[in-house]
Amino acid sequence: MNSKILFISISFLCLMFSPTEGLRSVTIPKENWSVVLYGGIFTTTDLIPIVFRQKTDYKESYIGTIGVTRPLEYRIRWFDFLWEANVTKHFGEMKHWEANAFYIVKINRIYDSPFSLSLGEGMSLASENPKLENKAKGYYLETGLQKDAIESRALLNYMMVEVSSYLPFERKTEIFLRIHHRSGIFGLYCPPDPNCGSNFVSYGFRTAF
Repeated sequence: MNSKILFISISFLCLMFSPTEGLRSVTIPKENWSVVLYGGIFTTTDLIPIVFRQKTDYKESYIGTIGVTRPLEYRIRWFDFLWEANVTKHFGEMKHWEANAFYIVKINRIYDSPFSLSLGEGMSLASENPKLENKAKGYYLETGLQKDAIESRALLNYMMVEVSSYLPFERKTEIFLRIHHRSGIFGLYCPPDPNCGSNFVSYGFRTAF
């Protein structure tokens, strides 16, 4: 029960404290509510190598996620702003639940193409300390020597990086590749060296309703 109350409080604060001064107001149609569905696989690789070198070392741990997203009532130049809330179920090596609430900044339809880039930032609350986010000292075949133990937390920062494309035959649905990322932010949530967190390379779609 305490975890549910904490997540609801975080979501409320994220929605209440959004900047509005100096931004151009736009009208948001009701139908711009969208449902989001995606699945992903755990990788031991850090976020930066995944994004810039497309390097991944997978484990048999998976997620299934359902959520809703909606545009916010402002934009800056070519940047659109949205928020998303989702619930994630873990399968395989991890079995827990996870809830995420975050803001999104999106460059929509780059150069009038169907492609878009998005970056999300917010909070992530797991129903327990995720097993694969913790690591004992020792030597591991996939990563080598682990000099210091990694101790994670149920509550961490959430970040996502996404590349999406609208379907060619209609304008309401996108397919996307998303990095689903939990992070301790260099010691803000857990000991900084080494940092805690996890990454899932995910694929899914988003459609307006």
